[in-house]
Amino acid sequence: MNKLYLISYYFAPLGRADGVNRTYLVKHLSGLGWDIEVISCANPHALLRNFHRDDSLLKILPARVRLHRVRSTYWGPLGGIASILGMADDPFGNWRRPVLRQAGSIFREPGILYAVVPPVVNATIAWEIARDKKYPLVIDFRDNEFNIPPAIVKDAGTFIASTGHSLEEMRQYYQLGNDRGIEVQNGYPEDLSPQPVRERARTGRLRIVYAGLLNLDQDPAVLARAVRLMEIRYPETRGAVLVDYYGPQNYYTRFFLRKYLSDTIRFKGYMPFQEILRELAGADLAYSSLRAENKSYCIPSKVFQYLSVETPILAAGPEGALKDLINRNGIGRFSSYGDLASQADDIQYLLVNEQARMEMVENIRRVKQRYAMRNQVQTLSEHLKLLVK
Repeated sequence: MNKLYLISYYFAPLGRADGVNRTYLVKHLSGLGWDIEVISCANPHALLRNFHRDDSLLKILPARVRLHRVRSTYWGPLGGIASILGMADDPFGNWRRPVLRQAGSIFREPGILYAVVPPVVNATIAWEIARDKKYPLVIDFRDNEFNIPPAIVKDAGTFIASTGHSLEEMRQYYQLGNDRGIEVQNGYPEDLSPQPVRERARTGRLRIVYAGLLNLDQDPAVLARAVRLMEIRYPETRGAVLVDYYGPQNYYTRFFLRKYLSDTIRFKGYMPFQEILRELAGADLAYSSLRAENKSYCIPSKVFQYLSVETPILAAGPEGALKDLINRNGIGRFSSYGDLASQADDIQYLLVNEQARMEMVENIRRVKQRYAMRNQVQTLSEHLKLLVK
């Protein structure tokens, strides 16, 4: 049986996309015959981040998967502040020494060291152990990361990227050949997804749901601004669009989102993953936004969850991977993040054009299976086997 050590600061029972995606990655790799040990942080903490538990995720793990939850040295918000000020290379660097101290009792059999980044500390730990033990190293870029020492990336037997755009950017930045690395998208878990709503209720209103991180990188309040502009441009639409935001309460909800809330634009707070999927399944549209141009490579994990319940996607962001996914497959509407007028027109168009929404649903049904996490992990597994032949 092939052995793999997954090093991921974020893991179940952490109820973020990171925790959900890593848990299903392990489940599917285990189902394909991999003997897996997971090394994760027992007490995740950081500046301006929320860490909610979702204990239902632990039930997903096969019994044979061994989970080592290593406590980091607690430094509260200081690591984040030090990183911002350039005084620390990695705001999660306090986890490195605790893992290395336990390395002798964890890494006892030869296997692949599989580091998910960010954070960078995962790659640093994996590299140090791989170098000491002479085990193969794999780096998985779930987000583009430019702060890994180049020597670490070049020592990796292979690397994984979340989109084709990310794959090319990481190859160029770290000066890797075009034959290095593969694309493995985040995908969606099939077994937790509720049955899609085949016929949504015709209420004369359009319900849009945003579920996920609430921060300035996504800046999902742009949806509320677009709805307000639509109601000014098309007065007959006033009150016809409902927006529900789901996610942890934090600095963003208090200082950037709250001022837009009303009877029709609502913040519902945090919900466990499975409950969120049920809300998405009953929505007319699901929303995704990316504010920064440097996120052009990114397809947020939530987008694949939207596909799993066959809910059309309304999105705003930079030119790049998210736009390509939506427009190529005809599964939603995409506008530039900075073009509020186009976003308002998109919402008005989808409000009055039910047929267009139904065509998007049919397009999702046609393409969704290729984005199932099970299929993405199958590709990953075949690639990893090349390292252990």
